[in-house]
Amino acid sequence: MAAKGAVNMLAEIVWNQNTLTILCVFAVPIIAIIAVFWSQVECRKSDNELKRSMVERGMSADEIERILAAKVSQNSKRTP
Repeated sequence: MAAKGAVNMLAEIVWNQNTLTILCVFAVPIIAIIAVFWSQVECRKSDNELKRSMVERGMSADEIERILAAKVSQNSKRTP
């Protein structure tokens, strides 16, 4: 019985409003930072896969460079 009372007391301490507020204050920025880094990693993976497929198709380095430069200029035009 004493163990059950300790668990209930721990639950009250851990899940009170202040604890949840502090958890949210720290969790939201941490999740945002992780999301930004994850997005950057996925973007790089996508770019590397595109380059790999171009090389496998037999495109020259000049063609790949020209296509990637056009992709970058199109992306910069879309940004307000």
